[in-house]
Amino acid sequence: MATTHSTVQDVEMTQTIHDDLAKRALLPCEHVVDAGYITPAHIERAARVHGITLLGPVVPDHSHRAKAGSGFAKSAFPINWDHQQATCPQGVVSREWRPLRISGHDYIQVKIAMADCLACPVRSQCTTSATRPRALALLPTRELHEIQMRNRLDQATEQWQHRYAIRAGIEATLSQYVRVHGLRRSRYRGLVKTHVQHVLTAPACNIARVADWLDAEPRTRRRATRFRTLCSATV
Repeated sequence: MATTHSTVQDVEMTQTIHDDLAKRALLPCEHVVDAGYITPAHIERAARVHGITLLGPVVPDHSHRAKAGSGFAKSAFPINWDHQQATCPQGVVSREWRPLRISGHDYIQVKIAMADCLACPVRSQCTTSATRPRALALLPTRELHEIQMRNRLDQATEQWQHRYAIRAGIEATLSQYVRVHGLRRSRYRGLVKTHVQHVLTAPACNIARVADWLDAEPRTRRRATRFRTLCSATV
């Protein structure tokens, strides 16, 4: 259990979780997470530092071309990292490759030359801008870019979705923590005392679930109504 301030994002804790597990010699071979805990950088670090396969959905391409499934999304542009160039679907090579900073994160901006882009016969399938050329924002290294592209393709397949389905049961566990054991509300003030509550709540939930699993009498999904109970007793 890790207790943080409310302003700490989930994705900030992925590396911390792996480092803490490594100290306790409890690292998994595969770590299945939701979209809040995964980025291409985390996938790369988990494999390089700890030998972990980090499995989860990376952020999809949110451009309108990718969502519509028509036109030329970023994946339609082959990238030549050695020559720092991108090639558009019409065979035109980019003319600009420079660092870019967006919301505190590093990217590489690639642009097609203005003259080439404005004269393109299929420009409407590539960009909606009337005056500017098509530009791409790439992750800062080849490895991260390839991880992003590969995972976006993989997670759309039935095989990947079947593999990721193993995580489905965790949602019921999270619901039990919140609804039954009150994990969303702190009984104490301060991060340290709240962490004690979290640490005690976790084994309490585990014990309750083990007790249910060992219960000799299987429980029905629905509790019988009073009317049904009376009818059964009468018969």
